[in-house]
Amino acid sequence: SALSATVSREFVGFRGHVLPQNYPFAISNETEELKKTKNVAELLEKLGFEKELERTKEKKIRAGKGKNRGRPYNRKKGILFVVSQKCPLSTSARNLPGIDVAVVNSLNAELLAPGTLPGRLTLYTEKALERMQKENLFE
Repeated sequence: SALSATVSREFVGFRGHVLPQNYPFAISNETEELKKTKNVAELLEKLGFEKELERTKEKKIRAGKGKNRGRPYNRKKGILFVVSQKCPLSTSARNLPGIDVAVVNSLNAELLAPGTLPGRLTLYTEKALERMQKENLFE
């Protein structure tokens, strides 16, 4: 159910993500080969996610005792890239705040529905979608 909620505008918008008009869509396979963080940020701005990048930049001080236990800051979750295999995108996108990259095999509920709220903003590459169909993950 968390996987199907990633393509629903209602669920993704309810989580607080800022969406472009043409969401959901698949991105090209060349995205997996981006090696620089600057290139990933430019791609996301061209796709219309500049407000989402601004939303995930803010860092708040955590309420409660977590501050004393080595977890002083909270940061919002942003875009999740789903790729077909381990690729340079996983290292280039990790410096952007809130952005995660996951291989199709390692998708789990924690990545797709952080905080148990389904509908994380997710971008799938074409190869990843083909691999998901081949492995029958849509059933």
